[in-house]
Amino acid sequence: MSRLKGVRLPGALSLALLFGIGAAAAAPPQGGAAAPGEVARITVAPSSLLIWSPVTTATSYNVYRGLVSTLHHGDGAECHDRVTTASLKTTGNPPVGEAFYYLVTAESDTGGEGTIGSGTGGLSRPRRGTCDGLLRHHVLERIGYGESDWSRARIATLGLQGYIDEQLNPASIDESDNTALQTRRAPLVPPESVSELDALDLVNAVYSRRQLEQQVTMFWDNHFNTCINESTDFFGFYDNVMEMKQNSEATNLHYQAQNAFRNLAFNGTFRQILEASGLGPAMIIYLDSVSNVAGAPNENYARELLELHTLGVDGGYTQQDIVQLAKVFSGWNVCKKDVSVASDPLSTCIPSNIYGTPSEPPGVWVSSFEPVYHDTSEKILFAGTPYQKVIPSTAFNRPAGVNDARLAFDAIAAHPSTPRFIAKQLLQRFVDEQPTTAMIDAVVAAWNNPANPRGVGDLREVLRAVLTQSAMRDPARVGGKIKTPFEHVASALRAVRASTDGLSIVEGYLTRMSELFHRNPVPTGYSEIGGDWLDTNNLLERRNFGMTAAASPSFSADVIGLLHDHGVSTAALPGNAAAIVDDLSSMFFGSTLTPAERQRAIDYLNTDDNGVAKPYDDGRIRETAGYMLGFAQFLEQ
Repeated sequence: MSRLKGVRLPGALSLALLFGIGAAAAAPPQGGAAAPGEVARITVAPSSLLIWSPVTTATSYNVYRGLVSTLHHGDGAECHDRVTTASLKTTGNPPVGEAFYYLVTAESDTGGEGTIGSGTGGLSRPRRGTCDGLLRHHVLERIGYGESDWSRARIATLGLQGYIDEQLNPASIDESDNTALQTRRAPLVPPESVSELDALDLVNAVYSRRQLEQQVTMFWDNHFNTCINESTDFFGFYDNVMEMKQNSEATNLHYQAQNAFRNLAFNGTFRQILEASGLGPAMIIYLDSVSNVAGAPNENYARELLELHTLGVDGGYTQQDIVQLAKVFSGWNVCKKDVSVASDPLSTCIPSNIYGTPSEPPGVWVSSFEPVYHDTSEKILFAGTPYQKVIPSTAFNRPAGVNDARLAFDAIAAHPSTPRFIAKQLLQRFVDEQPTTAMIDAVVAAWNNPANPRGVGDLREVLRAVLTQSAMRDPARVGGKIKTPFEHVASALRAVRASTDGLSIVEGYLTRMSELFHRNPVPTGYSEIGGDWLDTNNLLERRNFGMTAAASPSFSADVIGLLHDHGVSTAALPGNAAAIVDDLSSMFFGSTLTPAERQRAIDYLNTDDNGVAKPYDDGRIRETAGYMLGFAQFLEQ
């Protein structure tokens, strides 16, 4: 007899479950190569080690697992793991009184996944999607905003790792012929209002091929959160006649900050992105460095810099460090300067008494350092620790105080709590909301590697270490996160090939779902923990949006063209409803629907709103797509 994890089964049943191997082909053979043969002679050792006979030509094996109790109603086994050896140490335990069963298929790089075998008595062995489809969908949801035909094709060409590597080098991805993106982005660049900036974020998320670039840009924008309301107030000297200018100047500060994050996320270090945020006009205004002067320090930025941006609340800093940092950042402000001297924080500002007047000269709003308002005393950070940093007095050279902030950034970026805090934040966003110590250690090791192209803190290499974690492709973590409202909306639009300029979405659904970037007044930014977004109102809005995106003429969703391009007929043919639902399921969920959920979608397609059987038409197909976007699996990533 063989042992299944959790319970001992009679020999005949054990053979039926273990020795018939099953999987429909996950991908068509490439170059005419044949898929590997069936796996045979599976045994389960008492130590829960699955062992099987190697298959010639196999480069990997897919292990599927399900509960024995579900066999009679065909729930199917789900992808459990993928290995390159003919064995697997299984993990996890079934519920009390239950048992797992396992199916194993062989796969080759050129021939795809092996065919399904027949079990005892010729019974089929259903699965809920293939490992290939499941992991492809998982990666596209985590490092981007869901599936598109372009991304599926790139993975088919490059493989999962090749796709990730390409996304890590966004400059290598050609967008010049991406008409869907270019035509929608052109009217929004540069954005003249925060609504246009939000719309630009959404257009990039929905249509850009550089999916990881947009995800990471939004991550850093949220991590170093600023609120445009503060910037708008700062420009209040532009009266109502010049309200448009007030809004455009405020928006431009945030747009420039976001562009800096977009660039440095792949071409810079954490030390550089930290300075870009901290000495950027948007942050100087938002966290009140504009009112931080010698003798009356404002501690807002100093506190959030340590607690939220770098070391973390338990990172080892003290109130005295906040006091010292507040002195460091005294004297920084925002003013308008001539373009020729805009990059010099010590250069002269255009006189403030002519701002907003017909005589106001041209120029740009930038960060500025005013030595007269700077605390020139010696500052000591992390006093009494191995990471102590002395910032010398500049009492006899007041302009030299401009370097205090940079010395402080050096010390903060070098503090060992910083890479651990940022590593955890990135892992929570892309891999697991509760990353293990080993995961964090691996990212920190990449951070501290002096051989990185950009040295210690090279953000591209840090991100690479996050995305190459084995946990990133662990089937057990599929669906382990909940999409934020922005991710949900973007992925729904991508899933049904909807058309949007972004503006109506931002002002409507994302407002009601409570995730408007650039307008969050809380320094923490929006939560990356999925459960924080789940309540009845938010779920209802998401469900309503799915139906609207797929079926409303306002979005011109091309569900019918999507199906046709995949070779699926949309004619009301007997039995064809299943093919339509299966293709949509592949795009929306990676084919992870249970048989009962799949049947619900088929029944919805085959009936009218009163539940009466009726041949479907194109409108009902679009409504079915919207109905399926309301399934729980679409919330997950």
